[in-house]
Amino acid sequence: MKAMVVQQWGERSRLEERAAPQPGPGEAVLGVRAAGVGLTLLNMRSGAFGGSAPRIMGHELAGDIVALGSGVTHLRVGQRCAVYFYLTCGRCRFCRGGRETLCEAFGGYVGVHRDGGFAEQVCLPAENFLPIPDGLGYEAAAIAADAVNTNWHCMRERARIAAHDTVLLIGAGGGVGIHGVQVARLFGARVIAADVTQEKLALAQQWGADATILVRDGADLVGETLRLTAGRGVAAAVDYVGSGATFQWAIDALATAGRAVIVGVGQGRASVDPRTLLQTERIVTGSRHSTRAEFVETMEIMARGLVKPVVGMRVPFTEVESVFDAITARTLPGRGALTYD
Repeated sequence: MKAMVVQQWGERSRLEERAAPQPGPGEAVLGVRAAGVGLTLLNMRSGAFGGSAPRIMGHELAGDIVALGSGVTHLRVGQRCAVYFYLTCGRCRFCRGGRETLCEAFGGYVGVHRDGGFAEQVCLPAENFLPIPDGLGYEAAAIAADAVNTNWHCMRERARIAAHDTVLLIGAGGGVGIHGVQVARLFGARVIAADVTQEKLALAQQWGADATILVRDGADLVGETLRLTAGRGVAAAVDYVGSGATFQWAIDALATAGRAVIVGVGQGRASVDPRTLLQTERIVTGSRHSTRAEFVETMEIMARGLVKPVVGMRVPFTEVESVFDAITARTLPGRGALTYD
């Protein structure tokens, strides 16, 4: 089969011919039909997530089950499925308690600690394949697998968005952020979108942002946020960029009892004043992907048309590096998508 392989972390992926995978006990093989591409993959390719190379990357995946290993009874050949990103044990207190992303026996990530789906087929534990509901296409299901379900978990469980909230989204025009605009609106929030180009802000407005802030040329993001909220600040601020500076903005833009949530992973540190936290009861926290149940919920919501995939670039999977180049240049609005025809 054809596969895009990273020989060493930090290198670009290259097209190779690989043997088709064979499922072991408790595993299944998916024939990949669509994949999503985002900034997280560049961090993975740098080696920051660990794992070993050579490696086939790719974790936002959807396709058809083509083979089953022994003991797999809940899937069938030909079934349409999407891929759950994390390799979890399913038995520890966090997995059993509905917080799988904090698994105590965490096995790593699809596309980092075992081969992913930038190839014609991918073999994974059968529990990592979740059925795609009727009415949802392969590409939408692939994008749901990270760009949308991450937001569903974040907005509901970590930012705890309510209908009367005003929410600041930093990096709102990117692949995860643009879907965050839609999910926050689905929860009834007023959305302030911040990003570095007018094109990305226009996209955020197209998908429901109520106000925008252009973050460049010395712009005062916190000051502008306070202006847009009559000096109160926001009930929640979600940082998709994840630098020390951007997360500091998220913290400083909060209203009393506000929640600052980091989703992206970047460089640098932010600081908090313990006295201010005490006096305002602000919450500073992180949000880590989603559970399998939340992924299923996300696909069902998308099948109903309540959140739609926003694709800014679509190429064959053998050209995935062109999407990485666009992400690096910060010119990709929305999510990248790969085709397998």
